[in-house]
Amino acid sequence: MLGISALAGHALFPDVVERFARAADHPSPHPDDWRPTLVPPEARSLLAEIVEAIIPATDTPGAKAARVHVFVDLALACCVPPEGQAAVLAALPALAAAGFVAAAPEVRQRQLAQLDPVAFALFKELTILGYFTSEIGATEALRYDAVPGSYHGCVDLLPGQKAWST
Repeated sequence: MLGISALAGHALFPDVVERFARAADHPSPHPDDWRPTLVPPEARSLLAEIVEAIIPATDTPGAKAARVHVFVDLALACCVPPEGQAAVLAALPALAAAGFVAAAPEVRQRQLAQLDPVAFALFKELTILGYFTSEIGATEALRYDAVPGSYHGCVDLLPGQKAWST
C-alpha cells in the first residue's frame, strides 16, 4: 500500500501538483469537463462522487468543488504502483454497478468501506492530500496565513479554531 508520505516523496509528485494547479486554474462546474490520465472517461463523474463522499460539502466546499478527482487521477497515473492502480480500476466498475452515484450518503459510506482495502486506502489518502493542497482546502477548510508575513512561533490556539494550512 502507498502511504501519503511515500506519495509526497515520489519523484513525479511535483509534476502532479503542477498539473493539478493548472487544471484548477480553469475550473468547470461539471466533473466531466476534464480528460483523465488513468481513469476511464466513463468513470469521471463516478470518481468525482467518490471524492465528494470522502470529503463532502458542509460549511466549506467539498472535494468535488476543489476538483480533487482530477488530482486523484493524476496521482494514480504518475505515482501509484501498478498493483494500486489495478485495485482502483477494479473498484470503479464495482461501485458503478452498485449504483454509487445515485445512492444516499450513508449507503455510499458503506459501499466505500466494503471496497478492497488497497483501493479504499488510495481513494481516501489521495482525496485528503488533494483536498488540503488545493486552494479551497487550504484557504476555506483550513486557516490560511499568507506568506510572507511575520513569524510568531508560539501562539495560543482558540477553542474551535481551524488547523493552520501554512
